[in-house]
Amino acid sequence: MTRPDDLDRRLEDLGAPEEASMQHAQEELLALEKLIHRRVRSICLKTLLAVAICAALLFGLIHPLIKFSTFNPIPMEEDGRRDFTAYLNAYFGTMTPYVRITGTSIKDTGFGTYDVTLYTLGPQNLRAYMNADSGVHMAIRLGKAEVTSDPTRKLIHIINRFDRDFLDRSRLLTELEMLPSSAYIRLSVGLDAPLTLEELRALPAEVAWAQVYDPDVEYNGGVNLAPAVLFNKEPVPRELNEQELIQYYADNLELLLTQPELLTSLGIHSADKGTYLKASVMEETLASARKLEDFRSQNFCVQGSRDEILALIDQTAPNSLGVEHIFLTPLSD
Repeated sequence: MTRPDDLDRRLEDLGAPEEASMQHAQEELLALEKLIHRRVRSICLKTLLAVAICAALLFGLIHPLIKFSTFNPIPMEEDGRRDFTAYLNAYFGTMTPYVRITGTSIKDTGFGTYDVTLYTLGPQNLRAYMNADSGVHMAIRLGKAEVTSDPTRKLIHIINRFDRDFLDRSRLLTELEMLPSSAYIRLSVGLDAPLTLEELRALPAEVAWAQVYDPDVEYNGGVNLAPAVLFNKEPVPRELNEQELIQYYADNLELLLTQPELLTSLGIHSADKGTYLKASVMEETLASARKLEDFRSQNFCVQGSRDEILALIDQTAPNSLGVEHIFLTPLSD
C-alpha cells in the first residue's frame, strides 16, 4: 500500500527521467495521479464531515437551546388560546387609543426569531374584519420585539396627544362645524380636572379610551373602554363598574410585566409625558393601581357624530383637542 508521504518521493523520482525507463515513468505518473486523487478525496471528506458536525451542533443543539431559552410566541397562540394576542391587546390598550389586534400569524424564522403578521384595527377603522391583512408586521428577535411594517400607521404612538398647544381650539371648532351632520369623528380631549367614570359615561359622545388619573405615580396608562371586537371570556369594559374597571386596568399592567424585555423593546409610552425605558416605572404604576379607589380620567378619546362631539366640547370646555380621524358616516370602514 502506498503511504501518503510517498508523494514527495515520487515527485523527486519524476525529476530524474534518465534513471528510469519511459514505461516506469508512466507507471509513476499513474500512481502519482491516484495518490493525489486519494489525498484530495480525503481532504474533501474531512471537510464535509466537519461541516456536517457543525451543522448538527448548530441545528440540533444551539437552535433548540435558543428557542427554548428565549421568548417564543407560537405556543401562546396554539389550540385557540390567543394568549399572545391578549398580551398585545393589553399593551396597545394601555398605550394607544383605538388600537385592537384581532389575530396573529407567526412564522418561526429560526434561532429565536419570529415574523409576526398582526391583523390590526386602528384609529382609521370602525368595522372589525377578522384576520384581514393590514400589512402590519412585527419581528421578535431573542425576546425583543419591533414593528417592522405599518404602512397605514395604525400602531403609531403620539406622545403629545393631549398637548394644550397642539391645535388652535377656535380654528378646530370652526372646521368641525363645517362638517356634514353625518360625519363620525374620533377626538382626543384633555381637561383641567379629571372626571369620574359616571361622568365619563354621561358625556354626549362615547369615551373609547381613557387615561387613568393617578397623580401618585409618574406613568399613567389607559383603558380601552370601547373595543371594536372582544374574544371569549374577555371582560366587556362597557359593562364594568368602577372597581371592576380598575381591576381590569391592573390586570393588563400585570400581564405586560410578565414579559419585561418584550415590553421595554416595544416601548412604554405615555399619551402625555413621553417614553420610558425601564419596566420599573410600570411596576410602580401597578402597585398604585391596586390601591386605587376611584376610576377617574383627565385625558381621554371619544367618538361620535358631529353634533355629539360639538356638544361634548361645549359641555367640558377642554384645554386640548386633537382630531384622530373623521369618517364620512358611522357606517364607513
